[in-house]
Amino acid sequence: MAAYKDYYQILGVAKTAGEKEIKQAYRKLARKYHPDVNPGDKRSEERFKEISEAYEVLSDKEKRAKYDQFGEQWQNAQRAGAGAGGVTDPPSGGPGEGFNFDLGGRFRDVFETLFTERGRTARRGPARGEDLQYEIEVTLEEAFNGGSRTFTVTAPEICSTCHGSGAQPGAAMKQCPVCKGTGRGRSIAGISLAGDTCERCGGVGQVPEKPCSACRGTGQVERQKRVEVKIPAGVYEGAKIRVAGQGSPGPSGGAPGDLFLHVRMKPHPMFERKEDDLYVDLPVTFAEAALGAEVQVPTVTGKVTATVPPGVQSGQSLRLTGLGMPRLRGGGSGDLMARIRVAVPKNLSEQERALIRELGGMRRENPRERLLVGR
Repeated sequence: MAAYKDYYQILGVAKTAGEKEIKQAYRKLARKYHPDVNPGDKRSEERFKEISEAYEVLSDKEKRAKYDQFGEQWQNAQRAGAGAGGVTDPPSGGPGEGFNFDLGGRFRDVFETLFTERGRTARRGPARGEDLQYEIEVTLEEAFNGGSRTFTVTAPEICSTCHGSGAQPGAAMKQCPVCKGTGRGRSIAGISLAGDTCERCGGVGQVPEKPCSACRGTGQVERQKRVEVKIPAGVYEGAKIRVAGQGSPGPSGGAPGDLFLHVRMKPHPMFERKEDDLYVDLPVTFAEAALGAEVQVPTVTGKVTATVPPGVQSGQSLRLTGLGMPRLRGGGSGDLMARIRVAVPKNLSEQERALIRELGGMRRENPRERLLVGR
């Protein structure tokens, strides 16, 4: 029985990592440890095989589920599944040597891919670059008014030395040793699946004989750049702001990906937001609550006058229609809810206490109350 390997640890991802996070981790490590980038380095070659093995399992939903469920026994479970109608991939001597590939319902798709691609070159044109994901903190005022902000990101750019080819200037190109010039990526039983692009060559089927020393053959280098971001009015927590064309450049001259900014709202010291409505505490005096009054209510743009009805209770709210947050879609605005907070007066004079007692029907004082007042 093969020794258990922690594939999550090998790729440096959490067990809850999604498909995209796993793929990004694999790409980063594969570029670093690929034998073409580290010629003659046996340690890097072994590390690359280990990385490829981990990705082969974690990128497949069925195999990952068995791995998560059975741990060290996952390969036995995989073999049992193959015996129930799967196909076993014979050892190839590559990174996935000895793996059992349970095709299940994908068996038909494999042969469809084989016959539709038969006699035709599988090489693709330049691939689109990856999308970048960043977090951006937005204030309530920014979300209310909208506007723009300059945002600094660390992102890949085309290498100025090799101009994105990945080859040392003057070096020739050769057939990609991973996909054998097909441009395709992951394979099952020696058959590459449609829609999968080779991680090594980016789908073009060729790699440089001598990798660029500046970018280590990737064709890209990471640099900081400033991006102007438009913040739409009404943006909310968890929303994504898309900045087209500001992601990673595509391999071999492909179109760049996009930049996605995940919005995190900065807490406001006065206003609380619930969807498109805003809530604010409104202190009123005992007399204002009892008799009614015209009061000043704070809003995001300044104070407005509102009427407090007589007899209002602490905890009730005044609704100021249309003074909440702009709606991101559909137009209009939410409401502002002013929550009444009756302020109980402190440090009353004896005359004020007497008036309150009279108002409460306490016309007769007892000696104990007088003693307490005197204190």
